[in-house]
Amino acid sequence: MYKAVVMAGGGKESLKSFNNQSITSKSALPILGKPMVSYILDALKESKRVDKILYIGDLEPLSKLSIKVDYTLPDSGGLFLNVIKALEFFRDEHQVLILTSDIPLVKSYMIDDFLSKCDKSAIFCYSFVRKEDLEKLFPNACRTYVRLKEGTFNGGNLILVNPSKILAKRDLLEEIVSNRKNPFYLARIFGFIGIIRYIIGTLDIPTLEARASKILGGNAKAVLMEYPEISFDVDNQLQLEFVEERLGRQVI
Repeated sequence: MYKAVVMAGGGKESLKSFNNQSITSKSALPILGKPMVSYILDALKESKRVDKILYIGDLEPLSKLSIKVDYTLPDSGGLFLNVIKALEFFRDEHQVLILTSDIPLVKSYMIDDFLSKCDKSAIFCYSFVRKEDLEKLFPNACRTYVRLKEGTFNGGNLILVNPSKILAKRDLLEEIVSNRKNPFYLARIFGFIGIIRYIIGTLDIPTLEARASKILGGNAKAVLMEYPEISFDVDNQLQLEFVEERLGRQVI
């Protein structure tokens, strides 16, 4: 069984692209009368592979929920600091699942499928989905894509890490978190040849995995998922309304 970390920080700063400014953070945005983060917590509670949940960030939404988490930590004021605090909390675990609080379409079977595909020897497993699958879910989605030899992809919001191994690379982690939506930067850390191969579209997944493994000092794996819902984080009002409409259809 795995421990899971729900990243629910951001505070008022995370609400810039939404109409509702009266709440405390994006994780508290109401969807069909429930805070957005409740959908992620429901999925984790129903998972067959997760037994403990650490919630880190805005604690206000939890006061409105009957769902109970095992551990809570307040927002440290930034994504990187929250990640570090979470990794330190679970330092002795072999692998820990990290996911964000803004993917309300995620379901327990998607989480379980990702965990089942992760290499048990890996210190870092990163989910990703195909562009065409994401755009079937949400046509003309304004997302950051990476073009590789195998196709065009968008990063997912499910990550499995070995806390102690990743904490040993704290400076690199901070740089990656700061540039997580910049594919050119992510190519740059693979060197000049990596940049050229990225530009011309010949950079492939095995090369990325091998280079990431070398940089991190352990086995790193990319996990291709068929569920675009894990990549669909709610970043603006239009996406929020789409999610509410979709979840509303599921309730009927």
